[in-house]
Amino acid sequence: MSKTFRATLALVPFVLVVACTDAAKAPAEAAMSAAGAAVESLKGDATRYAPEAVKTVQASYDSARALVAKQDYKGALAAVADIPAQAKAAIATATLRKEQAAAAWRGFSETIQQSVSEVTARVAALSSAKKLPRGIDKDAVARAKQEIDLLDTRWQMVKEAASKGDYQTAIAKGVEVKKKAMALTASLAGK
Repeated sequence: MSKTFRATLALVPFVLVVACTDAAKAPAEAAMSAAGAAVESLKGDATRYAPEAVKTVQASYDSARALVAKQDYKGALAAVADIPAQAKAAIATATLRKEQAAAAWRGFSETIQQSVSEVTARVAALSSAKKLPRGIDKDAVARAKQEIDLLDTRWQMVKEAASKGDYQTAIAKGVEVKKKAMALTASLAGK
């Protein structure tokens, strides 16, 4: 065999592979890469404040990945076309919801702080009183002091969650703190 024939024979599989490659493969892979980056951008606040939108984007991305696995590059390209816009909308929704939660937290935190301060002042007054009101004994005041310590610890945890931007958790746990403060205040009202 001649050298040119061998070279031609070696080149045939390469030419066949290049000729049979789908023209939509490269654009689909590029679009998948962009969509993957959009999906990655949804971590954090978007997951917390707009989970349904994140699930929709993730489902679209998973569908497109399945199409790429089946080598349906045109279908994958069509499937990923909306993912960056969906991700942007999810981030916008999450930002809006976070701002709303932050506003709700600011108003609510003041009422919690007031409740905690009032019950703390009541326990301090009862602790230093020479004579306790009817219906309240020294054991009740001692238990109330312990409850105040626990209440303060929980209140600090709530404020920490809010400082991290987790307003939903802060509000949920804040409701518990406020209820405990109100119950403690009621238990120290006397008769």
